[in-house]
Amino acid sequence: MPDPALAAYGSLPFAEQIAFFKAKVELPSERWTDLWQAAHDRAFVVAGALKADLLADLRAAVLQGVAAGGTLAEFRRDFEALVEKHGWTGWTGADSAGGHAWRTRVIYGTNLRTSHAAGRYAQAQAIAGRRPYWRYRHNDTVTHPRLLHKSWDGLVLRHDDPWWRSHWPPNGWGCRCRIETLADRDLARLGKDGPDQAPDDGTYDWVDKRTGEVYRDIPQGIDPGWDYAPGATWHPDLDKYPYELARELVAANLRDGVFARWQAFIAARVAEALARPEYAGRDGRAVSTAIRERLARGEQYAVGVLDARAQARLDATSQAVWLSDDTLIKQALHHAADELPAAGYPRLQAIIDAAQYVGQEGDTRLVFFQQDGDWAVAVIKRTRDGRENYLMSIRKGSQEEVDRKRRAGRIAPW
Repeated sequence: MPDPALAAYGSLPFAEQIAFFKAKVELPSERWTDLWQAAHDRAFVVAGALKADLLADLRAAVLQGVAAGGTLAEFRRDFEALVEKHGWTGWTGADSAGGHAWRTRVIYGTNLRTSHAAGRYAQAQAIAGRRPYWRYRHNDTVTHPRLLHKSWDGLVLRHDDPWWRSHWPPNGWGCRCRIETLADRDLARLGKDGPDQAPDDGTYDWVDKRTGEVYRDIPQGIDPGWDYAPGATWHPDLDKYPYELARELVAANLRDGVFARWQAFIAARVAEALARPEYAGRDGRAVSTAIRERLARGEQYAVGVLDARAQARLDATSQAVWLSDDTLIKQALHHAADELPAAGYPRLQAIIDAAQYVGQEGDTRLVFFQQDGDWAVAVIKRTRDGRENYLMSIRKGSQEEVDRKRRAGRIAPW
């Protein structure tokens, strides 16, 4: 039987679902293929929405449904108002009432289902020790059921079976399939003495007609781009993961292109804001404050993980190191001559691994390391409660600085 502690699709929003959606960063995109598979765990996109303010308003409208249990009708009302407010034209579906209905259903339904699936995945993983089996369930109320989805109905596999990496629902546009978690006693009630054998339905290749790009080895029965488990790469609380796994998750998420696009998007927004006439002739500090207040949305991205030794050296209580959008905005506004470009921030893990000295200046920790024979410093700041760590910058150092701080007792060997 399904665990009553787990939220069922269509129920009221729940904490894990809301946290998953709120943790996303906003990214502009021209086509739905701009982000692929698990990259959607970390980014909120609406194909064709390129303006930051439009994207932010669309996200807020979807969040009403995710967090407050809003309806599709309410989202459609908000969507039409936002389209008019921002003068958004040319988007797919804009030329007819039917197109409006279809597009709003896709935007709202996709975000609602994937956030629900991600929250459900987090819950299922949390209780996998006592309910180690997952059962695929097809929703028989759909008008045009997918035959393979129906064939998977009732399939029971262990939670760590590789099949789930590509088959955790939803498995396509509009898919309403779901997962139940089972304990050993539930298998007995089903007349099973163990899990089933994962099916091998083969794969297919899909060609994007707009770009000609070929996407290969997609599992049969799964729509292009949906062969991933929503939430599997999401990590709201890295302290719940063993160090090695947390490190692998962060490394994978820094490789998939979302971070680079997020950084470039913020830099472009800063450049656009600086060009606005209301900032002309104003004091630089006042302009910086105004732009940061306008652009920062509280977004953040994990860029490193600390093992027990590193936590002790940094006097940290959390193993995660984050980068905030506010820091990226400040870097874009005031890139100091001795600061390394923000594009190098994903190297933080290698920096921690190569650390040689550590120092302290107030709430910040200075991690000294050598890069191509030259000294550099990663500046990491803890929050006042000590529960979070943030990368503030990576700057150039020197042998002279290291020697001076060593003589003064202001740095210690790592």
